[in-house]
Order: sequence, then structure tokens, then C-alpha cells
Amino acid sequence: MIRRTTALAALTLTLTAGCARATPEQATSPAPPASPTASPVAAGPPWYDDVAPATAATTVGPKGSACTLSMTFSVPAKWKVEAVKGGAEFSLGPAVPLCEIDAKPAGHIGFLRVWQITGATPLNPQDTVDKYLAAFDTAKEQQYRRTKAGPLDAFEATWTEDGERKRAILVSTLYGKLMITLGGLDTEEFEAMLPAYQLVRSSADLPK
Repeated sequence: MIRRTTALAALTLTLTAGCARATPEQATSPAPPASPTASPVAAGPPWYDDVAPATAATTVGPKGSACTLSMTFSVPAKWKVEAVKGGAEFSLGPAVPLCEIDAKPAGHIGFLRVWQITGATPLNPQDTVDKYLAAFDTAKEQQYRRTKAGPLDAFEATWTEDGERKRAILVSTLYGKLMITLGGLDTEEFEAMLPAYQLVRSSADLPK
């Protein structure tokens, strides 16, 4: 079970996020590739590169939008975008939640969340992701790769938590690193929301 159950309940209600501690698997995770090259298409789990992006409807990140960020990206219609208030209270490792994008109005149970990476950022992006994953008791089967989010250099992770597939992408911007995570109620919901995640990944850019 994830620790900080009370915080997690508050997280869902107040558009934030919560969790618990680390697992031995993280210490033995394979090192990422040395160069930031995009990975080839991988059909099905764990990367689902064959899943096409959803159709864009809302842009997240520009000034005046629900969440002002140091990057922009698109989300599908009906996904509800809201800024996280008091995000520092729900930080997980170096990650502080900035924005939560709820899939419920679109008929799914899950969230895309945007996190600001704070503190001294390790040179190896896997270390940053692992510090975030250390907040979970049940994070297993971690895999990593260097990739792109739109034209931006990025580092991606996939893992299971309580047997359910999760996803994160760490993106470098002019004002530090942001991480975007995807999680759903179960594997079926996760897979149903993957087109939205692929849209975020492909549409990411710096603010114009």
C-alpha cells in the first residue's frame, strides 16, 4: 500500500498528489543510454509507441491559461485543467505538483500531472526520476529511455505500481525541468488515456 493515505485522499480532492517510500528494484535499474536519441517504435507495453496521439483541443502552459508553465503542450477535449494550490505540501522527492489535468470529464478515471523539479538536479536524469519513484512502496519493473517531447530533450520512465502501469516524462526547459506523469485507476484506464499522453509528448514546446 502507498503510505500517506490521508495525503493521497486530499491530493485527489484538492488537485494534488501523494505517496510513500522506495524499493530495492530501483537500486538495480539499468543505466540509461549515453546519448539523447529517440527510441524506435515499440508496439504494446511497456512503451506503447504504436498508440497515436489524441486530437488536440486545449493548450496548457501559456500565460493566461489554467496553468502557466515553462513549457506548453496540448490535451484532448473535456480534460479538466487546474493549477495545484499548495503544491509544496505534496512534493514527492524533488517533484512539486504544479498542474493537474483530470480525465474524468472525458470519461476516464486518471490524471496527467505536471511537476516542477526542485533543488539540485542530478546530471543523470534517471537519478531525478528515481528520487520521485522512491516515494512509492510498490514501484517495480522500471524501464528508462532518452527521447524527445516535441523538439525538447526528454527522459522517459515506465513502471508498475501495485501491478498497474504508470508513465513519466522529464523535460528540460529554459527555466528548469518539468515532469509530466500519467496514472489511471487500472491498466484498462491507463491504456485508454495513452492517446492523451502521446499528444502531450508530441506537442510539447517552449512558450512562444
